[in-house]
Amino acid sequence: MQPDAAILRDGRVAADSFWSKAQHEAERDAIYRRCWLYMVQAEDMPEPGDYVVRDVEICGASVLIVRGKDDVLRAFHNVCRHRGMPVADGPCGKAEAFRCPYHSWIFHLDGSLKAIPNQRRFPVLDAEDLGLVPIATDVFAGFVFINLDPQPALSLQAFLGGIAPLLEATTLAPFTHRDSLSYDVGANWKAGLDPQYEGYHVGTVHALTIREISVTPANPFSEFRKMAFAGPHAAGWSQGNPSWRPRADRIVQSFAVQTMGALAGRVAGEGYPSAETPASLAIFPNLMIHPGAGGWFTQQHWPLTAQSHRWTAHYYYHAPVTASERFAIAQATAFGRDSGMEDFIVMARQQKGLASGATDSFYYGEAEMLPRHRAAVIRSVLHGSQADMRSAA
Repeated sequence: MQPDAAILRDGRVAADSFWSKAQHEAERDAIYRRCWLYMVQAEDMPEPGDYVVRDVEICGASVLIVRGKDDVLRAFHNVCRHRGMPVADGPCGKAEAFRCPYHSWIFHLDGSLKAIPNQRRFPVLDAEDLGLVPIATDVFAGFVFINLDPQPALSLQAFLGGIAPLLEATTLAPFTHRDSLSYDVGANWKAGLDPQYEGYHVGTVHALTIREISVTPANPFSEFRKMAFAGPHAAGWSQGNPSWRPRADRIVQSFAVQTMGALAGRVAGEGYPSAETPASLAIFPNLMIHPGAGGWFTQQHWPLTAQSHRWTAHYYYHAPVTASERFAIAQATAFGRDSGMEDFIVMARQQKGLASGATDSFYYGEAEMLPRHRAAVIRSVLHGSQADMRSAA
């Protein structure tokens, strides 16, 4: 896969790529209906019958992922073959089988049709052909991906390619306590990803949260010290501020940071990011993985309309055993939420500016190579290079 050369060269991107309905539909068809999409962690469904439901709203798809009695994870369209009703409700659950709430058709965990009430009134139907429609699914290092293309052009391993070792080093399993957040944001999904791909905005946007953690006199624009690219994916390593400590007047934050340090000592540092962990690991099209306060932080930006998206985030921590540790974890999640809100406010204002038509283009600078690369990948994909979207080995 060759990213668009012109965008890589000068960073100039068409403004309407962030608000055009035609672009939105093209991204739906070429990206979200054809790329591998991260859904969930395998350990979230440890036992047969455990399931989750995830919506890919840009494609109008409800995805049911379930662990079968044979311990295999499978994905299906969450749609009854009788009259199109979803067979599973809620974001997660446990089932022996799936019973449609409309007419009680029943499906096994492997998706096959188990029973049709009053089946004699369907004399021409072949039950063997009416199982839940399968969706391609695969698991890598505990990350469960699906592909809405009935015949994916690439395997998951080929799609990940050279970025796979960094994903494999993301050890979420030991972090059994999770906080989750979700917000609908009035901005294009790519605008949502942009702040996660660069530090140029940190000194301006995050004055109340992460600026003093990231910005130093030697690195006033919070630039990555190293970047890497593998096909459509990318990673950036931060320099950070190694001398940062919470200000004395921030009593709550100081207590939380100290407690997080004590928690890390109690669990002997199991699974924590290392100095070689990228600050931003970008798995195309919309998954971001970061070292977090006390563990890991994953986020996705799911397109809703051409000018809106849904942000979902999961914060992974070691399980707290004291009230102090529970408090510290709550503070860390709130800090992450507040930092995100600073981005969301800017995104919504930027969206109005781009959609006004005042400018036909915008620019990513050389310190913004990760979003520049992503823009170049998307342009290449929309111009027909999807079949070659293979990460460098």
